[in-house]
Formats: sequence, structure tokens, C-alpha cells
Amino acid sequence: MFKGDSVEINYNCLVDSALKGDYIKSEMELMIYCAAVSVYRPSKLRPRMKQIVEALEGKMPSNELWVAEEKTGSMAGQKKGSIAFFATYKPPVPLDIFSCPVSPTSRHDELHMTDGLSYNYNCQVIPPEALKTIIRRPILASEASEADVDSGRLSGLVFVSERDMNLETLHIALRFTDKVKVLSFADIYGTFSGVRMEDSGGIAGGYKDGNRTIDHCLVYVTTKEPVNDRRQPWTVVYKTNLKTGETKRLTPSGVSDLSPSVSPSGAKVAVASFQRRGWNGEIEDLQTDIYVMDVEKPPLKRKMVITNGGWPTWGSDDVIFFHRKVGEFWSVFRADISSGELVRVTPDGIDAVTPAAINGTKVAVATIRQKSRFSDVRVEAQYRHIEIFDLTSPEQPIKITQITRPKADHFNPFVIDGGKRIGYHRCKSDLLKHGDDIQRNFHKLHSPHSDVGLFRVSGVFPSFSKDGSKLAFVDNEFKAVWVADSQGLRIVYESKGPDNIFSPVWNQDPQKDTLYVCMGPSFNSSKTLDICAIPNVSSGARQRRKLTRGFNNAFPSTSPDGN
Repeated sequence: MFKGDSVEINYNCLVDSALKGDYIKSEMELMIYCAAVSVYRPSKLRPRMKQIVEALEGKMPSNELWVAEEKTGSMAGQKKGSIAFFATYKPPVPLDIFSCPVSPTSRHDELHMTDGLSYNYNCQVIPPEALKTIIRRPILASEASEADVDSGRLSGLVFVSERDMNLETLHIALRFTDKVKVLSFADIYGTFSGVRMEDSGGIAGGYKDGNRTIDHCLVYVTTKEPVNDRRQPWTVVYKTNLKTGETKRLTPSGVSDLSPSVSPSGAKVAVASFQRRGWNGEIEDLQTDIYVMDVEKPPLKRKMVITNGGWPTWGSDDVIFFHRKVGEFWSVFRADISSGELVRVTPDGIDAVTPAAINGTKVAVATIRQKSRFSDVRVEAQYRHIEIFDLTSPEQPIKITQITRPKADHFNPFVIDGGKRIGYHRCKSDLLKHGDDIQRNFHKLHSPHSDVGLFRVSGVFPSFSKDGSKLAFVDNEFKAVWVADSQGLRIVYESKGPDNIFSPVWNQDPQKDTLYVCMGPSFNSSKTLDICAIPNVSSGARQRRKLTRGFNNAFPSTSPDGN
């Protein structure tokens, strides 16, 4: 039944035949998972009833039930290897999706768009006709009707969520006037399973080709098919027919594409692609080009229309907005692909990224108007905000999130109701009360290899002890060293002053129970940076001993014998 971290279930022998297949696979799997983990393991390793309830309510990923002892006990008992890593840009406070009218007057105008479970981001609206096709699927037949869509009682969203096995996969939200129902796209259509990333879902099709109406489909990125060569991207664009469920690859073989965007007609897809130059390992300025291809009728007439551009979005079937780095700043541009005309939309001196076109002249973008340094206490202009720029009045951008939450970062705008509302995602920091500690999570992820354990810590610079019994890392603020071991997850040293902490490493003799860290101002080679020892880590004494004086010292490493 269980294979590594995954569940292989013969539903025919477990599900009441009277249901006749009318059940939600993910909910059934969750019930079976909770039952199995409650009886299959030795009693001391079984989850508490509170954890079972949280999993059933969607407040706790179900796979964490299976590794409950890892969260409070030792990892030394793991017979298989483990990988600890930190994820760039993943905040410890969950991301969620919100929207505002154009123009908002206060934070009360902000609307929460999902059910609030897990991390949710990178959203797009599902057009009504496509939504009608989706709710005809057997798994949704009892959830809604076409009348709900026509009356406005039901609308739909497609977005990325991490609620299933901590994987970044596409989900569908059915937004009723009184509730939100979220389901996995893979559960609805049976597309892909196993370890993968999915992103950038958008609806294509729905247009006339002669007397025939082309079926709606979801166009998206997936990493389902790994590449053969190391250090090469494997993001590939697929489409899934929303009527038949048939899934086809749109990206040519041997090519990697990102950020698919569907034209207003539904007939074409623009992508940011590594096709011309490949990927050089850069993770910020990817140096992609923008290609356009048809959704239907192979060959798809794929052609490059913009060099050095990313994150395409269509203003019309002839106009594409995109972002590009010019000098020190990112800017948004407008390209007329029929005439070749190129216009810079956002001014120099600010960063503007991830455009979402409203029409041929108007676009919503995420801006940072003033760059910040690592040590800054940020002011409003240094936060990432959503603004609308219009080529007909370029000096008068419309502020959106500066009005609602001036001291919060907002990401990846999307357009609702033809531009009457603008959506985005942000951290749910409003759920924290003044003085609250941010919860530090320690997740076990669904691993692509059954013989390798995969964990995720909410912090940076993870470091295992030599015997594998302890994991140390630094929090995202670079102010505290955390350790996960047989005593649980806790802080073992904290900096109360201006110094930052980073790069912890264990003494290679486990008996010494000593950590070494760097302390001082981060990323400043002209300042003094010291290496310090934290002895007797397990005792909780929280003491340190400075090992260096003067100069810039970093990244310690001990000899194999620990001396």
C-alpha cells in the first residue's frame, strides 16, 4: 500500500461500491492515509488525534502524519539518506491570493480569494464558459451547475497550491457566494501524479475555427518529464483539453519553456523560452526569448517574436507586454508583434516586473520604487506593490496595494472582470498579532526517490551533524540558530544586537556537540566578520566563544577528527 512517501491504493476494494465512483480521490486518499497511519505503525510513533483532526480539516499536510516523530524526535533513526535545503523566496508566513478594486480606498476593499489553506499563489481567472466545462467532470457533477455560473453565484480560479504532499501543483477554486471549494487539477482530470512542479495555468480555446468551436483547454508548465543532462531546466508547457481530458505537450522536444500566456482570442500561446541560447545557470535574469505558437493544428507555427524578454502577457492578439532588465533596473515593455514597434512602459529608476495586461495600452505590474539594502528597515517605497500603468497617461500610474497594505510585499498581479479588479498574492502577515513569534516549520516532502528522505526547513543554511542526528539552520532574519534533534525544534543561540548569524557548521566529532557560525554584518567584505563557536548545543546554554579577531572571516569547516 505504501511505497516510500507515496500511497498506492486499490480503491476498488476500499470504497463502497454504492458510490459508483462518485467520490473525490484526494479526500478518499486522505481518509485512508489517516486510518493507515493510526494503526500501521508502533503506538509510540502514531500521530496524536489532534494531528489527525488537523489533517482532515486541511490544516496539516497529510504526509506529515507519517513522519510525526521526525518533527519531535531524532532523525538518527532514518535508515535512508536525507537532504536538507532552503527554498529561495519561500516566506515562513504562508502566501495567499487576494484582490482589490481599481482604485481601492482602504484595506477593507481587499478580498480574500481562496479557502485559506496552505500556500497559494500565481493565480488566473477561469472564464465562465471554460468553468462550465470543468464542472461537468464526474468528480464535480454534484458540486455546481451551469445555472450557478450564469447567475454569477459561482466563479472559478486556477492557481498553484502546496496543499498536496507539499508539492507546487495546480488547483481549481470554485468560488461560490458563500464558500470556496478547492480541488487538485490532477484529481479532476487525472493528468499527472508523483513528484513534479506545476505553474502558470491559463485557459485557451473557446474560439471558432470555421463552423467548429475549439474546446477549452488549460495551458500550463510542468516538470513531470526530467531532462537527461544535469543543470538543465525541465519546465515544459502542456495543454489539457477541459472536455476530453486529453493532455498534449506544446513545447518542442529538447526545449524548455516558462511562463505561458494565452492570447485574448484563445488561439495562441506566448512563452519565455531558453530555446535559442539555453540556460547558463542564472536564477534572476534568465535571458529568455519570447516565442509564440498556436494552441491547435500542429505544426504550431512556433516563432520567436521578442529577444531578451520574460513573463509575456497579451494586451491584444498583436500586443505583448513583457519585462526585461536594463542596466540596474527591471522594466516593462510593450511590443506590437505585427509592426515590430517596441515601447518602454515603466520609467527608468524603478523596478517593474511580472506584468498582467488589461488591454492594449494598460498593464498591471509589481513595482519596487526604491532599492533596499539587506540592513535597511524598509520604508513604503521599498516594498513590492501593484500599480497600473497606461500608455495614454504614463505619468499617472494607479496605485493599488499602497492603499491597502503599504508595508507588505505583493506579487504577480492578474486581471479580474476586465480590469475592474486586480488580483495578486501576498503573505498572510495580517494573521500575526504584535509580538507573535513566526512559527518555524520543519516539513518532510514527497521525494522523487523512495530511498532518499526530503525535508524542508523554514530558514537558511541547513547543516546536518556527521551522525545525522541533528540539523542546524538559521532563521530568515539571520538572528537565531535553530536545531532539530531528539529534543525537538528550538533556538540554541540568538543575536540580540546588530550582528547577523549565518553559515552554521557542526564539529565533525558528534561528541563535542559544537556548532561554528559566522557573526557580523552580512554581505559586506569591508567589515569585520568573526567565526564563533557555540559549545554544548544540546544543553541549551546559548553561549558563544569568539574564535577570530579582526578581518573578514567566513564559512568555517572542521577537520575530520573535530580537533
